[in-house]
Amino acid sequence: MLLKAKATFMLLLVVLFWGLTFPMQKAILVDGLSPVFYNSLRFAIASILVIIYEKLQGRKVFRSIFNVQGLVLGLFLSGGYLFQTWGLVHTTASKSAFITALYVGFVAVLSPLIEKKLPSPIKVISLLISITGLYFLTSPESGIQFGDLLTLICSLLFSLHVIYISVYTSESDNEFEMLLPQLLVVTLVNGILIPFVPGKIILNGGTIFTASFTAIFATIFAVAIQLRYQKHIGSIGASLVYVGEPAFALLFAMIFLGEIASAREALGLVLMVFGIITGSLSIVGVKRKEIVESGCDRDG
Repeated sequence: MLLKAKATFMLLLVVLFWGLTFPMQKAILVDGLSPVFYNSLRFAIASILVIIYEKLQGRKVFRSIFNVQGLVLGLFLSGGYLFQTWGLVHTTASKSAFITALYVGFVAVLSPLIEKKLPSPIKVISLLISITGLYFLTSPESGIQFGDLLTLICSLLFSLHVIYISVYTSESDNEFEMLLPQLLVVTLVNGILIPFVPGKIILNGGTIFTASFTAIFATIFAVAIQLRYQKHIGSIGASLVYVGEPAFALLFAMIFLGEIASAREALGLVLMVFGIITGSLSIVGVKRKEIVESGCDRDG
């Protein structure tokens, strides 16, 4: 399998798990659970599991804790999850996912400035189609609510996380050293904010199960895959895959929470899927072109 195609598939699997977390987390937050307590619990579980794994592999855990690049990524990730989960308390699961996915637009604007790499015309067109779909999915006619504003801030921070993953992993020989610092920073930042953010500390079966599930699949697995594969398709290419997150969130919210998609949201969903497919095909097409040209060079 072509590396870029494999990277696209693996990141799409990450997006599926991210989409599933929205209705799962919404279901436990409706009882007044503190969003920062939940985040701290989720990332504490993830940190412990990674430390155990690293120890079993005979690696020096505490050396990687102070990886500067991992700490910076952790700050972006902390802010992203803080505002996302807090915003989720005040908005629906599907709408939270839609607004979070606006980081695709932020990546499109900021990535060329930070990475100094211009996207291909096909990627630009695909992004425009996807962002148009997001416009319909976010139902802007209903106005911006407090939860929506918090989630919008989260999308900006997530865009910086996506971009700097590409920047840092392209410069590093061991990208997994950046994993544990991110998890620990999110745990610490959210833990410190528990007394200051409204919400109750609830530690029951539902909270523990959801935190554990998201810690394993939407945190450890997701961040590890980002660190390993995102650099192969770049920030713009990755954002084309990540834009599918609200589509999965809407699907799972309809299944588990009974949320219904309006005709406007359905149109947005179709446009987003079309944009993702177009962008993904362009990534594979570029790789095939590179292989053909490489073969011609060898024959010459």
